[in-house]
Amino acid sequence: MIRYHLATYGCQMNEYDSAMIARKLEARGCISVDTPEEADFIIVNTCSVREKAEETAIARISKFKPIKKKNPDLKVVVCGCMAKNRGKELFKKLKMVNFIVGPDHYEKIPDLLLGTYPTKERIFLEEDLEQNYVGDFAKIQNHFSTFITIQRGCNKRCSYCIVPYLRGPEKYRETQDVLDEVKMVADKGITEIMLLGQTVNAYKTKDCDFPQLLTKISEIGGIRRIRFTSPHPRHYTNELIDVLLNNSKVCHYAHIPLQSGSDAMLKKMRRQHNLEQYMSIIEQLRSKDPYYGISTDIICGFVGETEEDFEWTLKATEQAQFDSAFMFIYSPRQGTESAKEVETLTEQEKLERHGRLVELQNSITLKRNQMMLGRTEEILVERASSKDISEMVGKTDNFKKVVFKPQGIVRPGDYITCKLNDIRGWTIRGEMEK
Repeated sequence: MIRYHLATYGCQMNEYDSAMIARKLEARGCISVDTPEEADFIIVNTCSVREKAEETAIARISKFKPIKKKNPDLKVVVCGCMAKNRGKELFKKLKMVNFIVGPDHYEKIPDLLLGTYPTKERIFLEEDLEQNYVGDFAKIQNHFSTFITIQRGCNKRCSYCIVPYLRGPEKYRETQDVLDEVKMVADKGITEIMLLGQTVNAYKTKDCDFPQLLTKISEIGGIRRIRFTSPHPRHYTNELIDVLLNNSKVCHYAHIPLQSGSDAMLKKMRRQHNLEQYMSIIEQLRSKDPYYGISTDIICGFVGETEEDFEWTLKATEQAQFDSAFMFIYSPRQGTESAKEVETLTEQEKLERHGRLVELQNSITLKRNQMMLGRTEEILVERASSKDISEMVGKTDNFKKVVFKPQGIVRPGDYITCKLNDIRGWTIRGEMEK
C-alpha cells in the first residue's frame, strides 16, 4: 500500500485544494498517514500571503531531510502559492524536494509521484487560464461541514497583495459543477458548507451570479447552513443583500475585509471601495438583524499612513462594531506595488497603533458577545471542549462559539438549542435545552 502525508499551510482554499489532491491520490490506491516518517510521498501545500508564512513552510520542509536520508525513495512535492512564488529557488534551498507544482497543475501530482508522468519534468508553474478542475471534487474531511471552492484567482490587484500574481486572474467554476459537488456532500450527510473564493461574491457564469448560486444551493436537500468567504465590498449588490437577509439557510455572518478606515489609504491600497460604501453594507445587514455577525481584516501602519488616517480606522472600527477582527501590522511583500515605496513609519509606531486598535476591538468583541446573553440559539455541535471533555463546543448561525454541557447523547454534527447565559473570558456559555 502506497502511503502519503499531506501538510497544509495557509488559507481555507489551500485546505480545499489539499482535500482535492488527497481524493486524486486515493482514487489511485494511496492511503493517508499522519506522520511524514510513515509516508512514501510527502506533499506540502504552501502559502505566500506573508513572508513569514514562506519562512515557516521552508523551515518545516527542511526537517524532512533526515527522513529522506533514511528513505532515499521518499518523494517530496511542494505545491501552492509559495511554489509559484519561489519556483526553482526552492530546489536550491530544499534539496530533498522532488517536484514543485503551482496552483494550476494539481492534476499532475498523482502521476508525478507514481512515476507515470510522461516526461522527467520537475517543475510546473505556468499559468493555465483553462484549468478549472471540472469534476475534481475534494475529499470530505468532516462528516457534517465542508469547504467548496467556487472561484479561484483575483482581479483586484490591491497594492499590498501578492495573491493575484500567484493565483492568476479570477476563474469561476461552472454552476452545475458546484451544484454537483454540493449534492454529493449532502448525500453523505454534510449539512453545512463554506463556499470559497478570493473574491467569492464576484462569482458569475453565463447563467448564474452569486445570489442565484446561493439560492440554488439552498434548494438542495440536506443542506441547512451556507457560509462563504471572503467577499469583497465592491460586490455587495442589492440582490445579494436581499438573499443574505431573507434566505433562511444562508447564515447571518460574513467576513468583510475593511483594511483601513481612511479613504486616502483605501485609494492607495486600490481597494475599489470607500468607507461610505463599506459602512452602507454593514448598515443594511444590521438594520434587519442587529445580531448579524461581521468580522474583518485591518492593516495597521500601511506605507504613508498618517495619524489622521489611523484615527479614521479607529472611528470606522467603532462605527462598524465588528464581532471580531484580524489586525495586522503592515510589512512590505516583495513583488507587490506597495513594496516599492519608502516606509514612513517605524516598527515601534506601527506596533503602538496596532496595540490601540486591538484594545478597541477587544472591548467591542466583548460587548457584541454580551449582547447574545439571554438569547436562545440553534447550535451546530462541532467537537468536545479541549479544556473539559465533559463539555462540547458549537457555533451559532452568526458564528459565535458556544460551550455547553450536553443533556443526553450529543454528537458532532447535531443541531441543538441553547440558552446563552454566561461569558467566561471571551467564551460564551449556554445551557442546552432538552
